[in-house]
Amino acid sequence: MGTTNIIINGSFDNGAANWNDNGAGNDIEASHTENTYQGNGSTDRVSEVNGSGGQITVMEQNFTIDAAQTTDITFEAAIRNNFRALVGGDGFNVTIRDSNGNIILNEDVLPTTITFTSYSFPVDFTASGDYTLTITEIDGDANSYGALIDDIAIMVVCLCRGTLISTPDGARAIETLEVGDMVLTQNGPKPLRWIGERHVGAEALGANEKLRPVKISAGAMGGGLPERDMHVSRQHRMQVNSPIAVRMFDAQQVLVSAVHLTSLPGFAVDHTIDNVTYFHLLFDAHQIIFANGAPTESLFTGPEALRAVSAEAREEILTLFPELAVQTHRVIPANPIPTGKQQRRLLARHAKNAKPLLR
Repeated sequence: MGTTNIIINGSFDNGAANWNDNGAGNDIEASHTENTYQGNGSTDRVSEVNGSGGQITVMEQNFTIDAAQTTDITFEAAIRNNFRALVGGDGFNVTIRDSNGNIILNEDVLPTTITFTSYSFPVDFTASGDYTLTITEIDGDANSYGALIDDIAIMVVCLCRGTLISTPDGARAIETLEVGDMVLTQNGPKPLRWIGERHVGAEALGANEKLRPVKISAGAMGGGLPERDMHVSRQHRMQVNSPIAVRMFDAQQVLVSAVHLTSLPGFAVDHTIDNVTYFHLLFDAHQIIFANGAPTESLFTGPEALRAVSAEAREEILTLFPELAVQTHRVIPANPIPTGKQQRRLLARHAKNAKPLLR
């Protein structure tokens, strides 16, 4: 199951919208594409955390957490493809403060490659309330060439109530499943080891647009799937099985977040509902299951996903799977998971060629 991003415009698709400089008076450089900096042909918009020479760039965004939880901040970063950019010296600091100014996260990032790399840091929100994310330039050589950042996300915990899950005994509503029940996966029937549930009411949905689910209309994936409308959280991943995916990733299937699918017909954030209940299904390994007939993922127990569930849920999962607490333990996804940029490029090609996501 997926998670939901509460950072607005972390992809900089809308330039510097929703970001402020905290009165620093500096420019926030977020109007250029990746190709402008890296010369790689990408039209994806990014931000360079290094504006005019002699200035220190600051980018801030305020956000609200509706309940205490431990989760992650994730983003992609790279050093600018220019000899004036100082590899290992230019970068940025990432800080999160609560409403009293207490620092709950403080990390320096100094990219060493022009290829965008994924970063993830755990964040412990000990109480609901208002918080501030600040990204501050680290300028190792006092010029206007530095580090790039994109796809900033803070994930809060994702199939919804009423979704039909395929089992050996037929389709069952997700809320009726119990631990020990057998569920059909692409690897055959597997026993369900754990079920998580989270209800999001009207107040939370009204206060935070990012908690709203993505509606996937019947047939939107292709091949008549899903068999009826369904809802998932924004970062919940659906399986894509297409010749385009094979050509791009040399893999028969890949997993793509629902929020990226909204660039295609039949996928949209649902503004009509006033409450939603998300469910998480966990197996002995990451699995591809069938929701309303469409292939989708079970809960992925990578470090980010574990930190995104509640402390009580995490304790239950670690009791069942103590090896997950070992830092060197690597959880293998059921299918390759392209980066956010790669997912958007995949879907852009599908849109251009009007090809279904499932063949």
